[in-house]
Amino acid sequence: MTYTIGDRRISIEADHLPPETFELILSHPTLFKYCLNNVSYTCLIDLKKIIHLYGDVLTIYSTLLCKIPKYDDVTNFASRTQMRVLQLENSFNNLLGDYNSNNNLNFKESWDDKSYEKETRRACLLCIQSAKEVFAQVISCLNCIEVFFSTFDNLKKLLIPYLLGQAEEIHASLDKLSDWFSVVTIADDVVKIRSYKNDDSIILQQLKKIERITSGIERESGIFNVTFKTFDQSLKSYTAILLGRAILKRDIGEEQCQIIRRREVCFQAAEHVVNIPLHQDQLHSFSGTQIAKYAMIGSVVVFLLVSIVVYRLLKVLVW
Repeated sequence: MTYTIGDRRISIEADHLPPETFELILSHPTLFKYCLNNVSYTCLIDLKKIIHLYGDVLTIYSTLLCKIPKYDDVTNFASRTQMRVLQLENSFNNLLGDYNSNNNLNFKESWDDKSYEKETRRACLLCIQSAKEVFAQVISCLNCIEVFFSTFDNLKKLLIPYLLGQAEEIHASLDKLSDWFSVVTIADDVVKIRSYKNDDSIILQQLKKIERITSGIERESGIFNVTFKTFDQSLKSYTAILLGRAILKRDIGEEQCQIIRRREVCFQAAEHVVNIPLHQDQLHSFSGTQIAKYAMIGSVVVFLLVSIVVYRLLKVLVW
């Protein structure tokens, strides 16, 4: 990782820290704290967009499930999960501002000068741990919904592909971020390295630790960003085609398909649906009565076969 200070570019990847680099770092002691605060803020913003995304998803699924009678267990589970995601969404809004808010720039500037150890790291760790707990439930809920929807022909069309697998990847990224934000650094007090001026190994060890954390947070943030761009586009299409043309029988404007706003389209679509009938495929279409009927027929056939075998055996023994 390369750091830029004015027209100078420095790297701490080498095994030795040149004196001029050492002095340059000491003359800009907030450099590492600024970089950590910056990537931490960006990471939370990218995670926040993911939370909005899954808030849309759970809103759509729980609303559709309310239209399916006699499956209250799945419906209630989806509703509880939706509420947890929306509560998490609200917490992130309070910390970072509403999505597309004009105040986001002010939030960003206020983060740059925060103490990394006393404020940024602790706030991020709390946010990540809260998100981990919620996404563990999201994974369970999506797994349940996918199994349920996959059983019926018409419900299969309502599934959003690959969401479950991506939720699992997000949870894995949250695990890694939790580890990164748990590491204590000297980012707030880089001038401490002056006391190790004659020991390059200790100085480099401390600075490289900061660099690894910065790169690690940046990497997971990139995963959130790519995930959002991919699935946000999928949900735009889902809103326009399935909720708009298929249910509402009209074209939905692009602005209405945007994140968060598409929830309103979902509620409008729900008003046009009284209930969703269940159409099972051939592999799952046997009712309890049909199973009993075929079991009885099978038993009769087996009884007849056994009777024939016994009759022939007796006939042979008699002869």
